[in-house]
Amino acid sequence: MKKHVLLMMMSIVALGMSAFTPNTKWPYLMENFQEGTLYRGKDYSVAQFNVHFMGNVLHYINPKDDKIYEARHNDMDSVVIGGRKFVVADKHVMEVVGEQGGNLVLQHDCADFNRITQPTGAYGSSANSSATRQLSSLDLAGMNNPKHGLLLQEKNDGNELYVRSRFYLKVGDTVVEADKKDIEKMLPADKKEAWKQFLKKNKIKWKNAESLTKVLDFFK
Repeated sequence: MKKHVLLMMMSIVALGMSAFTPNTKWPYLMENFQEGTLYRGKDYSVAQFNVHFMGNVLHYINPKDDKIYEARHNDMDSVVIGGRKFVVADKHVMEVVGEQGGNLVLQHDCADFNRITQPTGAYGSSANSSATRQLSSLDLAGMNNPKHGLLLQEKNDGNELYVRSRFYLKVGDTVVEADKKDIEKMLPADKKEAWKQFLKKNKIKWKNAESLTKVLDFFK
């Protein structure tokens, strides 16, 4: 019995040690570029994709020169990478984590670069100006059409990035943060009372994708 417990603990530790953590030398959502399909109307293209945290933009590898390029967001309707679907919303690539009747629950994973560029205010300079200089000078991999192979060599050498997630709803062409007050603000006056009644009947967990999918019922 003790041996079985020990093996379980070792497995958990091993999983924790192998967990992927993005950093300045690999500031990407996924541990590796993965094969995906980008859809543009009736057209589509297949490539190796990943999402770069600086601006949450879509990157792909050109196999002809092994360089990384940024895909133009206005040329894409959606992209499926490793079975995960993404769309552009509010100028950022976000993951679709809920869908109903054409409306979406979106997860926006973004890196907090301010944790790396903590302002020092040294030598009399303001904290804000110091932080701005540090952010602009960050040596973020993947920004200037670099060679994919070179990035892989330095993949584990960067400063760790803290990633936080926010949820959004995309209703028609409107994108709003998944917050009851923000949603209420976007509603017409004749829908506000119905919204209050909906919230009373449904205990929505605002940090849970499955629960947020219930909110889409309101917009049927």
